[in-house]
Amino acid sequence: MATLNPNGNPVRIGNIILRTPGLAGEARALPPNVPETRSAEGTTEDLDRALAGAGVVPQETIEITAPRLVEVPAGTALRSTSHDEPAIEVTVPDAGEDWGQFLLAADESGVATWNFPVDQENRLDITRGGGTRTYVVRRFVAPAEGIPETRGLLGAAGKKILKVLAFKLLDPIGERVGDYFVSRWEKKKRPYRFRSFLPESYNSPDVPSLGPEDWARLSSGRALLLIHGTNSRTHVAFSALSEETVRAFHERYQGRVFAFDHFTLSEDPRQNVEWFFDNVPDGARLDVDVVCHSRGGLVARTLAERESEFSLGSRDLNIQKIVFVAVPNAGTILANAKYMSDFLDTYTNLLNFLPDNGVTEVFEGIVTVAKQLAVGALKGLDGLQSMLPGGPFLKALNKGDRDGKRYFALTSHYEPTVAGWKAWATDRLLDKIFKTENDLVVPTLGVYDKNGSGFFPIEDHDRIVFEKVDGIAHTRFFGEPRVQERILGWLG
Repeated sequence: MATLNPNGNPVRIGNIILRTPGLAGEARALPPNVPETRSAEGTTEDLDRALAGAGVVPQETIEITAPRLVEVPAGTALRSTSHDEPAIEVTVPDAGEDWGQFLLAADESGVATWNFPVDQENRLDITRGGGTRTYVVRRFVAPAEGIPETRGLLGAAGKKILKVLAFKLLDPIGERVGDYFVSRWEKKKRPYRFRSFLPESYNSPDVPSLGPEDWARLSSGRALLLIHGTNSRTHVAFSALSEETVRAFHERYQGRVFAFDHFTLSEDPRQNVEWFFDNVPDGARLDVDVVCHSRGGLVARTLAERESEFSLGSRDLNIQKIVFVAVPNAGTILANAKYMSDFLDTYTNLLNFLPDNGVTEVFEGIVTVAKQLAVGALKGLDGLQSMLPGGPFLKALNKGDRDGKRYFALTSHYEPTVAGWKAWATDRLLDKIFKTENDLVVPTLGVYDKNGSGFFPIEDHDRIVFEKVDGIAHTRFFGEPRVQERILGWLG
């Protein structure tokens, strides 16, 4: 155990050196991979499984107890470059030439942030083998009333946790794969497929892909297609729907209900749609309505509005209605390279404070994206870059005239109620990044407002905007009875 120096002088705790100007408290090092560490951190099995699944191992862990702010002379405090926030400095041993590294921090209220090594100019440091690496970490201390009784993925309430994580940059045969962590992970863990969406198994991953009999049935009348969003799968994205709602889907479409599992991180919606048409059987004639969430709406629009740009052969697709649920039709600034770590922070905190089905697999995807960011590789994240406002994909999509298709929209303005999380979201997302109402991932107006396409804006009577009092975050729409009722009403 060591006492922090709020004057900013360095303190060594185990193998780590901390500089904490303005922050007092007690710190101790926790050895990795021993039961005492897991117990002290209060981390969950979901976290451990996700790290293991992504090929990430704990290197060092620091626990800070009784954290409190102390006034220091002007000019003494450290500040982060990315958001100009009060910060502390953490210097850790380098993991080695063939290893990447990052730091996952959690404050005493449960707010998690991803941190990447920086050089002396506070820029991302992708060099390795230099002996040590330095991290500049948010210093925020939550007020006592902002500390929840329980914690999510990352530790026991009332403590700060600094968890240094490492991962290999080489595959078993010696090929360097740093630029392609995400694409390899999606191919292994998130394969493309068309799947059933039955009342008894819609929230299960263990269902077969569609076969010839399924396609014959889907071609016999109007069908319903569900398309999930970013870093998700069908059984995760739509698991909160009630069984009664899914049964209502089947009654209205006479059993013709199916879903599309696809890559969302490493491939853009055009690539998703290319796979879609390449794998619909020859001769299939599909008349479909679509319910889609988040980035899945961009896939739906590409199917509906850009069909003529793809080779369909003897296949035919006719889309009449699309229900957009929290879809970034005008993009999300979190897809900007400058804010990609904030994208990770946002999704991690949604899992922390609003856990849902599939926590382990969703967090494993977040960890895998973090690996790619840690080596400075954005070129393998085409799926995320497709949501960049004004980027090449959305520029091409958001133009053209309207035809007879009918679009509907569900969107929200969400504000966390947990004090520490609320402070982070207000300061970081609202004041510094979005600067407008949002659901923590997508701007509220961006789901339905003008964007250059003739299909937008979506009219008042074809959209619902949930306010702060409704408490609906980006990942929580489908569990809301009013959302389910409205979707059924629009589908008619």
